[in-house]
Amino acid sequence: MNKNAIYKFVKKINTAKSNKELADIINQGFIDITDALACWTGLINWDTNLIEVRKIKSSPAFSNNRKLISDVKNVRQIAHDYFKNFEIEDLNEYLTLTSKNNIILKPLIYRNTSLGYVGMISGDKDFNKKNINTVNILIEFICSRLEIISLYEERKRSGRERVEFLASVSHEFKTPLNSITGFCDLLAENLQNTEYEKYLDNISKSSDYLLKLIQNVLDYTKDEYGTMELKPEKFRSKQVIDDIIWSFEEIRKEKNISFDYTLSDVIIKADLIRFKQLVYNLISNAIKFSKENSSISIVTFLNNKKEFTFEIKDHGDGISKKDQAKIFNFFTQVNRSQLKRQQGSGVGLALCRKIVRSHGGEIYVKSKLHYGSKFCFTIPQKKSSR
Repeated sequence: MNKNAIYKFVKKINTAKSNKELADIINQGFIDITDALACWTGLINWDTNLIEVRKIKSSPAFSNNRKLISDVKNVRQIAHDYFKNFEIEDLNEYLTLTSKNNIILKPLIYRNTSLGYVGMISGDKDFNKKNINTVNILIEFICSRLEIISLYEERKRSGRERVEFLASVSHEFKTPLNSITGFCDLLAENLQNTEYEKYLDNISKSSDYLLKLIQNVLDYTKDEYGTMELKPEKFRSKQVIDDIIWSFEEIRKEKNISFDYTLSDVIIKADLIRFKQLVYNLISNAIKFSKENSSISIVTFLNNKKEFTFEIKDHGDGISKKDQAKIFNFFTQVNRSQLKRQQGSGVGLALCRKIVRSHGGEIYVKSKLHYGSKFCFTIPQKKSSR
């Protein structure tokens, strides 16, 4: 498995803005990853439900092999005919039966809708067996990007702000989710009964959380300016926050960031999924904008008003006063171009404020440019539960 090629492939997929651009990335990427002699991609037009993009990429060795050329020509034509004249079930059956030995054929499906298919061929009779697991995982990344592209195209046609929101959220959450679920499957077989098994367990928990998170966020967009529906329950805040902090362990190590936290072991009442989303976003932002070799401090407690209070402080870029007034608005990004640091989608902090206010609390920031930031939120509790 060419890990470097996989990394470049996933990174490039997330830059594709159109089906044609994505097809080129898919073909070259799978050739680099699997050493296929040729790769071809067929992507449908959502309006006509017919193949719109028919791209193929091949190596010199493929061009000199008449049998492989003939095989690919037949396979592509049959697949094209299936899209034009038959149901998706028939297409999937054809792809499954044909995908074996030196050929891999995989449908691209999202929400039971066919988006197209990917095919590749090699002279190695064990080509399918050697590469099918990796291809299956990468297909998830492709389908995720196809969904986002379709949302961008829908936005151009309708201009609806809701669709723009969905596109941003899909990108922000589905990319890490695919990494978690895909590579978790790859690691599972090799890490059983080892010291790394606890890491795998953490990945699985994070995967389950993100699946629920995405669905909740997408449901929320049905009325982004209305009242957020909450399902309050009692839970130990310290245990939940501990798990979230642990999920950032590898990222923390990469930037050599230290965590200093004091968490009150209290039982609070709130919507658990929303609470996790809230804490996750704030910690993620703190790490994202922190400088290397710095520290992040987290403190939680019940204040004298019986409000659960969460404070997180980083030593990162900081936020200017004029930007502090707008960072909690949807699709608003702080201008960090001069600092040459990464920017977000303008969604995370807006969702945080929505969650906090739906619980009857408040969120605020104290910051100074170049000297770090401190975010704090409160969630009212009727009475203390120590």
